[in-house]
Amino acid sequence: MLHEPVSLRQAIREFIHERRSLRRKPKTIAYYRGTLGRFADSLDDDPIAISQALTPRHVRAFFAALDERGVSQDTFAAYDRALRTLSKFCLAEGYIETDPMASRPRARQARNVVPDTLTREEIDALLGTCDLDSPSGLRDRALMLLLLDTGMRAGEICSLPGGHLKCSRRRGRITIPAAGAKGVADRVVMFCAETMVAVDAWLAVRGNPGEADPVFVAVTGRATLTARPLTPGGLNQMMRRRAARAGVTGKRRWCHIWRHTFAKFYVIDGGDLESLRRLLGHASLETVRIYLQFCVQELEDFHTRHSPVHGLYAARNEKSSRDDARELDAIQETFFTVGTAAN
Repeated sequence: MLHEPVSLRQAIREFIHERRSLRRKPKTIAYYRGTLGRFADSLDDDPIAISQALTPRHVRAFFAALDERGVSQDTFAAYDRALRTLSKFCLAEGYIETDPMASRPRARQARNVVPDTLTREEIDALLGTCDLDSPSGLRDRALMLLLLDTGMRAGEICSLPGGHLKCSRRRGRITIPAAGAKGVADRVVMFCAETMVAVDAWLAVRGNPGEADPVFVAVTGRATLTARPLTPGGLNQMMRRRAARAGVTGKRRWCHIWRHTFAKFYVIDGGDLESLRRLLGHASLETVRIYLQFCVQELEDFHTRHSPVHGLYAARNEKSSRDDARELDAIQETFFTVGTAAN
């Protein structure tokens, strides 16, 4: 049974209200508001009834316009997910008679794309731009090592309070509550002694933060500390400046590239996907499988280390080398014995 007519924008407001009642995260709410708002903006008539707006014809026109704009496959899939969720809500509420997305093929994210990551040489170059005699250099080095060692999101590290950072003599630990992240549960990430040294050096300048105070604050110029927490936008700008100085080019999404790099090296160095999933805070293994995508050079290096044939011949060569060494020792011992007898 159809509900009394409501406009498209009113239906979107009701949908957002329903999402809030389910305690969806602020970023999820912002995602729905942005994507569905752009769908409403694409229609000429405003206000327009939801039953007239959410139709196969309007949906096709909207996605065709997205394709003409050249949006990425991931962006295309994000709009698809938002409109599917809105359509199901409107159908359940009686705002529409049929779901216009039901017969439409689901848009998938581009899972075959190799994640943008850093090489070990690029990491060294970026760390080398940090002047350890300045507060900004100490802060930025601690940030980069902590991001690389934990795989934290930019928003998580920027909002990190002092009470969630725990350091011991040999390693550190950070508690990330689900309320401030994208995950569905609290999680704990660890970092090594080398990273802890960099964090301690920063805190020696910054001062130990209180339980609720941000660990990383904004720095104006090179030396003036502020009380303002560092923002993801500020982190992104800092990384772009460091990259320009280090000559690291061709990268996108600087705030997220450290997370991808952590995951890549975790897998390459033998880490399993389940523990990686828990460290990254993802809900399913399917999400972390993207980190099994490597570039050609990384695959070549990986294959060299783990090739069965290479291992077979390496073992033979090692045995042959040991045999040669024993034979040489025997020859030298013989000559030594003969020489001693002659004397």
